[in-house]
Amino acid sequence: MRKKLMDAIRAHVTAEYPNEACGVVVQVGRSQQYIPCRNISEAPAESFTLSPEDKLAASELGEIIMVIHSHPDVVQLVPSEMDRVQCDWSGVEWGIMSWPDGDFCTVAPREDRDYTGRRWVLGFADCWSLIREWYQREHGIFLGDYSVPYEWWEQGENRYDDNWQAEGFVEIDPADMQPGDMIMMRVQAHVTNHAAIYLGRYEHQENIMLHHNFGSLSARVPYGKYYRDRTVRVVRHKELMNAENTDS
Repeated sequence: MRKKLMDAIRAHVTAEYPNEACGVVVQVGRSQQYIPCRNISEAPAESFTLSPEDKLAASELGEIIMVIHSHPDVVQLVPSEMDRVQCDWSGVEWGIMSWPDGDFCTVAPREDRDYTGRRWVLGFADCWSLIREWYQREHGIFLGDYSVPYEWWEQGENRYDDNWQAEGFVEIDPADMQPGDMIMMRVQAHVTNHAAIYLGRYEHQENIMLHHNFGSLSARVPYGKYYRDRTVRVVRHKELMNAENTDS
């Protein structure tokens, strides 16, 4: 990265310390500029939330080609899994600077990675995050983001039951379930708090579903009695009502 950009990033990181600084690099014609943004996180010394207004203003200057933030007072600069997941969703490269050490590293979005073996990061890599990505990659269906970094099902919230119809899903008879349907479940909770994608036959195994269970790695597992007993409903997206689905 050019010295002028690094100097601008370093100055912003220094000014925001001990909080995390954040900003973006934009391509303006043939030149690149670092645009400092506000960190509106409720805990700015521990995390960052880039101000949407600042990001929009930066995008009006040019194409955003990198998201920047800092890691204050770390022993070693290592991107967290949350950094990597958020980078994946952003679709652009991320740059991270430690402070006061001043080390710098970059993270690129992981494209076309397998749906299984993903670490659990509540609010960023959880059951709904996996479902959103599956529908987007496999069918070009973009669903709303209802993932939050707290156990909402214990806070009087009902994010699945409140939103599935608005997202274009239609309830079907479980006996008519086909690949691509979403299985909505109640797992150790009083409300619907988990969901999976039904895959049907996968690699010579029958009755397989894809999900990301709380605290576990994402996986393809049989849709057996445990999950059947906890199923609330099975739904199909309206765009797939007459479409042939493929296993993934």
